[in-house]
Amino acid sequence: MKKKITGKRVLYIILGLLVAGALFAGVGYLIKSNSSQSETFLTKKPMVQNMEDKVMATGKIVPREEIEIKPNMSGIVDKVLVDEGDRVTVGQLIATIRIVPNIQNVNASQQEINGAQLQISNAQLNLDNQQKQFGMQERLFNQGVISRQEYLAAQQQLQSAQIQLRNARQQLTTAQKNLQIARTGVTPELQSLATTQIRSKANGTVLEVPVKVGSQVIEANSFNSGTTIAAIADLNSLIFQGEIDEAQAGKLKEGMNMNVVIGALQNKKFPGRLTMIAPKGKDQSGTIKFPVEGDVFNPNNEYIRAGFSANGEIVLSSQKNALLLDEALIQYEKKNGKDVPFVEVKQANGTFKKVYVTLGASDGINVQIKSGIDKNAEVKVWNPSNKDKEALKEQKGK
Repeated sequence: MKKKITGKRVLYIILGLLVAGALFAGVGYLIKSNSSQSETFLTKKPMVQNMEDKVMATGKIVPREEIEIKPNMSGIVDKVLVDEGDRVTVGQLIATIRIVPNIQNVNASQQEINGAQLQISNAQLNLDNQQKQFGMQERLFNQGVISRQEYLAAQQQLQSAQIQLRNARQQLTTAQKNLQIARTGVTPELQSLATTQIRSKANGTVLEVPVKVGSQVIEANSFNSGTTIAAIADLNSLIFQGEIDEAQAGKLKEGMNMNVVIGALQNKKFPGRLTMIAPKGKDQSGTIKFPVEGDVFNPNNEYIRAGFSANGEIVLSSQKNALLLDEALIQYEKKNGKDVPFVEVKQANGTFKKVYVTLGASDGINVQIKSGIDKNAEVKVWNPSNKDKEALKEQKGK
């Protein structure tokens, strides 16, 4: 006996068919979506070209020797005769200093002069008395009244009085010189040497003049390094000072050739040679950096300013016809506790396959591929930049 199909049962059948159809449609859409998504990835191919394994140090250009000119007396800057950038020679006048008298020293010297003048007066009176006494003793000796011994004693007293007067006059001269030094910084006989004149101690270019007319300057002493009047350096003798990461320090040796690239001169390169690698690194925000230095050669005598920012390229090795790939396309996964590099290579059906690769040297942009893929492989750009996204749009529009 056939069962009677009710309207309710028909409704259930229709709903079941609709659900099944929607499920199949959804699965089909996902498959189609995944297929289309795999086709929308931008790909890049490796390139074959020469490659240099380089270490890059960042730093600046500085003079090999920089001389700071300081005064030998404290005072006030009276004249400044050079400007920054001027060429100077040894002995050239740079500035003059006006000595500011030290009141305490002036007063002490004046008291010394007064004391010396008093001693001269006393010595002169004593000399006058001894001369009179000697004249009288000389007459008595000639008359035979006194002995020769008494005559010689009187003569000796006269000579002592003369010596005392000379000493007093010498003390006055010394006191007058001290007063002159306290007031002007020089003695009268040395006035022509002008110790208040500041002169260059080397040939070179004036890098800096940190003082102005009217500035107070201090001489170098045990408690103060003194005021710098000018800084002078030879800009034909320059060095590169920079820093490298600790991971690169072990690859370097003193004497290696390098290229010094100066950005301010349109990235012009100057030959150089590595001369120093610091034995101790410096901690900079958790990263250890090692200071390095190198000679900078300027064969064409171009004008290089001290303080220019520069990069030092130190070539460790070079590889001809190397297979290079954009390092940003390399991905890594953990295997046995190690990071293993791989790339995703496009297949004939449009899908991508994971391929493990062996890497070589890197210049920071491209990395050498030793094995895993060839120059015809199309590698997925898995982390596209804005530029890559624009290129992908152009590719879709064609």
